[in-house]
Amino acid sequence: MVLWTIALLAAVTLLLAGIIEGWISEETREGKQFRARQQALSGLAVAMNPSVTQGDPLLSHQEGDEGYKVVIKDESGLINPNFLLGATPDRRDLLGKLFTAWGIDTISSETAADGLYDWQSSSPFRSLHGAKKSEYNAAGRAGFPPGAPFTSPEEMALVLGFDPVMQAKPDWRSYFTTYYNGKINILHAPKTILTDLLGLSEDQASQWISLRNGKDGLEGTSDDLTVDTIDHAADLIGCNAVQRTVILAACDVTGSVRRIESTGTCNDVKRTISVILSGSPTDNAQPHPNLLGWSEQ
Repeated sequence: MVLWTIALLAAVTLLLAGIIEGWISEETREGKQFRARQQALSGLAVAMNPSVTQGDPLLSHQEGDEGYKVVIKDESGLINPNFLLGATPDRRDLLGKLFTAWGIDTISSETAADGLYDWQSSSPFRSLHGAKKSEYNAAGRAGFPPGAPFTSPEEMALVLGFDPVMQAKPDWRSYFTTYYNGKINILHAPKTILTDLLGLSEDQASQWISLRNGKDGLEGTSDDLTVDTIDHAADLIGCNAVQRTVILAACDVTGSVRRIESTGTCNDVKRTISVILSGSPTDNAQPHPNLLGWSEQ
């Protein structure tokens, strides 16, 4: 009985030790997450100062095991699906072209593009490969589609026929925005959009990005390239007739919406805060920009 009692007490002790160790580890990680978030907020506070632009040494800070790093981008370089789908005539063909560039077959690309169009269209008529209320009801998604523009890119994931796109391109979300309503600003479009949507070669895209970023190689600084028209930009890119047609239909050289991504770290824990602000990353005339969006991960 004594031996059994000792064994039982030892087992209970080990169990309690494991539980306590788990609590301590969890509390420690939560503490690190809190510190990482505080660092991200510090970086965000610095970057929201209108006098701070991309490339400023204040956008990066490290002290011991803690620090932050901030990147300032421009949301106007992304694709607004509402603009392409709401144009007259609509340009869902460009979305189909994008999906095809991601390795999706033609029928699936057209199905996804038609599904996106039918989602935001107030018309009761279904596109050739699209879906309206009867198809959504049959799929157990009653109440869809809303017949209104997308409120966020995440809403695109609810569209019938969009699953192949998400499977083929896990980072599809990074191509789209609903914070900027106009054409894609080709002065801020990332390389992936230049190649996948506009059809530029890797060399063309790299050379264009190098040209528009100026001598310092950084986007969003005072030496960035300025052009008056999209035709002038197309000439500088040296695009062919097919590329020019797509660029003139989908792009422009105006507009700006600032995106700030601040990543805080504490040991091995990271926390990223992304905010969308009205105004240009170099617009110092707007000391109190409007906050359009906030997300954390």
